[in-house]
Amino acid sequence: MASTARNILTPLKASPTPEAGVGEAAVPWGFPEIFIISQTFFPALLLLPGAQDFRLPLRIAPFAFSLLGLFWCIGKSKGRAPHPAAHWLIAALGWLALMILHPTTNSTMAGMAQTMLYLAVLAPVFWAAVLVRDPRQLMRLLVIFLVCNGINSLVGILQVYDPGTWMPAEFSSVQRAMRHGMSTTTYIDRAGNVAIRPPGLSDTPGAVCVAGMAAGLMGLAFSLRKMSWIKRALAFAATGIGCAIVYLSQVRTSLLILIGMIVVYVAIVGLLQKHRSTAISALVIGTAVLLGAFWTSVPLAGSAVSTRLETLRQGDPLSVYYQAGRGGQMESAVTVLVPTYPLGAGLGRWGMMRLYFGDDANADAPQIWAELQIPAWVLDGGVVLLLCYGIALLLTSLKEIDIAWRAVTADMQFCSSLIVAANLGVVAIIFGYTPFTSPMGIQYWFLAGALFGVANETGLIRNERLRSGKRRLFGLGRHGSGELRTGPLSS
Repeated sequence: MASTARNILTPLKASPTPEAGVGEAAVPWGFPEIFIISQTFFPALLLLPGAQDFRLPLRIAPFAFSLLGLFWCIGKSKGRAPHPAAHWLIAALGWLALMILHPTTNSTMAGMAQTMLYLAVLAPVFWAAVLVRDPRQLMRLLVIFLVCNGINSLVGILQVYDPGTWMPAEFSSVQRAMRHGMSTTTYIDRAGNVAIRPPGLSDTPGAVCVAGMAAGLMGLAFSLRKMSWIKRALAFAATGIGCAIVYLSQVRTSLLILIGMIVVYVAIVGLLQKHRSTAISALVIGTAVLLGAFWTSVPLAGSAVSTRLETLRQGDPLSVYYQAGRGGQMESAVTVLVPTYPLGAGLGRWGMMRLYFGDDANADAPQIWAELQIPAWVLDGGVVLLLCYGIALLLTSLKEIDIAWRAVTADMQFCSSLIVAANLGVVAIIFGYTPFTSPMGIQYWFLAGALFGVANETGLIRNERLRSGKRRLFGLGRHGSGELRTGPLSS
């Protein structure tokens, strides 16, 4: 299987330089590969009858695997350059630990659980950079990502086509316990019956849209690689399946972000890496697949898909954002939450940790609703957490773009451009969801750490003289000079 993953992607063109520091021996499978599979495997178990009785441990398992990576790497990171975001993330964790003592933290257990949640989500940026050191392994990991998300998306389509066979035996007990229950996740299907949005390999209606975005982007990129027609056909099929399930999940934000990720990928490949023909192909094929997926989704799910998308044309983007309720929440975060809780409202005031470990009897720390990342950061740690995490994301994005710009081998160019597009998509989701307290955040920091680890180890990065000293502020240059360090990427 490792051999297949290694051969599935041949370069867009011959690598201009040999891959420094890379031997000929096959890179064995290890913890990173198992980790990626676990992120799909454990949620998939929730489809089984009676799984709701074990929902909490199954939901915790993907996060626990992330923490396991930290223990796996104890003593292995000595002498290795830290990721540019590392210090800011450590500062964020330190502040969250102090927030456990906040007078309006709902309960000590909820506060500790919330802090551990943040740690589990960002942990991969530390251990992935240690365990993933070879471009061939990074390529294999991206193949596994594509396969897992492609299968997840395919199951979602089957759930729309034949819900009686493929839908979960039970849906999320958390969703059912909410004020409006399952009513917010239903629609009228092509036969006029009430149907539930596809969850894919999970128990949460509509959640498959995340897998669809990943499959749509990654499948498109892989389908443009030089390889056998069978492999290209499979990658192209994953693109179509991913785009189709994004429509069928009826999550409008996911569709907009998928389009944005494809545009970013085209820009990186065409403008930074100068593969203009590949960029044009990606743009044309991506547009065609998105249109084709729409026209095939409407007959499958009925007019609900087109009706849902029609709401995007009801006004300018800002008005639509407010109509969806997101704009009001963002405005409230700035005008109400920040002035009221400049240093945080205490932990365990919102989300799953509140639900699982909170104390409803604590009248001094009642629940506060938050479904977007920025209000959630303000509640958990105020302006301090907002700045620390925001700067960490900015530094990560700049570093990844820099790696994509300076990559010299075709494989590194491919991996870096794909990761830049995928990760910027996750960053954009903070305006519509809370990705950095969910498995989406785990994926983000895993890809960020893995890309940095490979670039830092193998030296597959072109050394350029910087035009100004400004970039040294973001860890891209050597102290006291305007040029990058020779060899591995500096931090």
